[in-house]
Amino acid sequence: MADTKISALTAAGSVAGANEFAINEAGTSKKVTATQIAAFASPAASDTVAGVAEIATQAEQETGTDTGRIVCPGRQHFHASAAKFWVYWTANSTTILASYNIDSIADTTVGDADGTITNDFSSANWAGFVQTSDASANGWDADSIQSSGFNARAAGTFGVLCGFIIDGGTAVAALVDPQQWQAVGFGDL
Repeated sequence: MADTKISALTAAGSVAGANEFAINEAGTSKKVTATQIAAFASPAASDTVAGVAEIATQAEQETGTDTGRIVCPGRQHFHASAAKFWVYWTANSTTILASYNIDSIADTTVGDADGTITNDFSSANWAGFVQTSDASANGWDADSIQSSGFNARAAGTFGVLCGFIIDGGTAVAALVDPQQWQAVGFGDL
């Protein structure tokens, strides 16, 4: 390479990993590639080294085995341990008090409600949990019990029921509206 001023050189359109550059290492002229310079200037990040980190893909979040990539907020929910939806609503109404990934709640009938999930699961094979809150006479005491659960589950919808059993010599069961419902779902989107 001729001894030319940098200002007289034509600018490169891009730099490829195999491009070579001249350096002076302890008084000796040597060459390095763009890949070598990038590794020196921006090493791969780790638990102990600051540097460049890759972002986890949806597939990497779903398998949950990669320990070298960073999870960003837009992909966190793809991990198997993350709830894909949750909702807290007032019974005997469609009033959602708080939620994530829920479009709507329908009050179907006494003790029966249906929910519509915003971003559907990949199938109806997801796990969930339903719970009710009730401080009224239809709540919990020594002679009665209130129970709830899913009665329908699809990729984008679910149904829940709440039952009440009174044991006063003869057990009597009926569907009842609790004061509030809570539901959560885990699975693959």
